[in-house]
Amino acid sequence: MKYCYNCNHVTPGEPVFCNYCGRSYDVKLCPRLHVNPRRADVCSQCGSREFSTPQPRMPFRTRVLVVLTMFVLGTVLLLSSLLFVVEVLKAALSNAQVQVAAAGMAILIALLWWMWLQIPHWLRKLIQRCFHSLRREKGGRS
Repeated sequence: MKYCYNCNHVTPGEPVFCNYCGRSYDVKLCPRLHVNPRRADVCSQCGSREFSTPQPRMPFRTRVLVVLTMFVLGTVLLLSSLLFVVEVLKAALSNAQVQVAAAGMAILIALLWWMWLQIPHWLRKLIQRCFHSLRREKGGRS
């Protein structure tokens, strides 16, 4: 999704041009859609002098505000996630049934890994190929 600073509209996806005003996003594009910097006079690949009109630059204050907002939101998200995990672990470790279930799962996972490592290398590769081909078939139908 991209925001156009010329017409103040948002275009979904990863567009090259704004769907509303037709300006390119932060670069100049020749008719063959070669990407060139804003200050270019001639296309670096085909030599064309015809370029798209790029949108206006993002104001510096807006860039600073976006970076600070992303930093603050990321920090809040990280801290709240860590707090949640700590609280869940504290609750789980205080319950004897949860402790027994967690120990059983750990033993089961360790046993499965040990069994996996005992399988010959050529058989492991064959199993992995089968799973990869199943994923490709499933992805092709979707």
